This record gives sequence, structure tokens and C-alpha cells, in this order.
Amino acid sequence: MRLLVVIAIAFLMAAPADAQERVLGLLSLPQVFGPRQCAPFEPEDVALHESPNTARAIATIHVDQAWSFAPHGGCEGLEVSVHQGGQRLELPTLEFDYEMPGAIVLDQRDGWFKVRLRDRAAWLKASAANRFMPLKDLYEEFVGVTAISASFTGRLTGAPGATGGPILPQVTPAQSVRVLEIRNEWVQVEVLSNSACTAADDGPPEVVATGWLPLHDAKGEPTVWFSSRGC
Repeated sequence: MRLLVVIAIAFLMAAPADAQERVLGLLSLPQVFGPRQCAPFEPEDVALHESPNTARAIATIHVDQAWSFAPHGGCEGLEVSVHQGGQRLELPTLEFDYEMPGAIVLDQRDGWFKVRLRDRAAWLKASAANRFMPLKDLYEEFVGVTAISASFTGRLTGAPGATGGPILPQVTPAQSVRVLEIRNEWVQVEVLSNSACTAADDGPPEVVATGWLPLHDAKGEPTVWFSSRGC
């Protein structure tokens, strides 16, 4: 089954709307992606605004092409994009479940969410249908399939923000970890000997180190991410 969504992009490959803005989590958009994979739904445009509590929309997230369903099962062809003036633009997304994209949230304020666009950001007013998933919740949901992001290589520290103390191991991209705690802009992890996905061949993962990392890298991207499709 293929999800042909115009807006889908690889994580950490798109330029952030603002290098200083940090990814806070993901926001489900069932109005344009449906309530679950391949579920028929009635599309609704999602209005985008320059700032919270402004009436005038500057763009909309719109379904350009609905799902098509094969006679013997399966679906394909959903296309979603941002419409601004006469332009049709990509909307960066990340999956929060198998082939279920969510908008990338950079800020939130009184029910409004600032989401990443291709080369900027905009605000949308969440409805009861939208679900915000902060990093903490995503890490808890995907225990066993979290790892160091491709954008980060650095050493663990013994405490949040610590610059002294013993020299702890360095973590490298794709190294499996288990998130223990998030404290302000720091995340405590257990570094694992291998992924849960390779337990059959390599044995159950063992903890080889424990320490703290910055929650975000210099570009505002999370230093730990998860596999929305499991193993």
C-alpha cells in the first residue's frame, strides 16, 4: 500500500522554518488525512493564519486528490498540499503512526498551533478532531523503537546541562535508546546494546550507558526520534 502524499518529506531533510524554533511534537490532521490509514472520509480545508486569534486566513491545507480504493482492498493516491494564492506548496509532515502523517508543531498557544511549512510557519486553530502529541508522549508510545536522530552526535552528560564530571560515552546516529525523562530542554536516555527489532538475532537489548542529552540539536530538531512503523 502506498501513501502518495505530495507533502510527505523525510525527517530532518527539510529546512526548518526558523533555525531557532524547536519541534515540540506532532498534530494529527484527520480533516485532510482521515481518521486512520485508508479510511474513507469527507475532507475539510484547514485554515492557516499569520498569528493566533487572527480572522483572516493566509493559506489552507487542502485535499487535492482523495483516496482511490482497489476492488480487492488497499488504497492509494491521497494528495494533500498547502494552497496559498495561486500556489500549491508542500507541507512538511512526520508520521505518528503507520502511514499517518502529522503536522510538525513549533509552538502552541491557547488552542492554536504553529506548524512548519515549506519555508516558513503558520498558525492553525485546533478543533476537537485534532490531537497534539508532544515529544514526551511520542517517546512513551514508541518504547523500543527510539534512536538517536541523524542530526546529532555528542556525549552524554551526568545531569541536565552538566559541563563537568566524568566523561560519558558518545552517542551516534541511529543508536538505540530508551527515553527515561524529559526535563526542560534535556532528555535522559538509556543507551541500548541493540534495537528491540534485532532481539531475535542479537538477544534482548541491554543498557550500556545512561545519561542526558540536549532535547534538541542546534537547528531545533529532536535529538531522539522513533520509528512510526515499528520494526
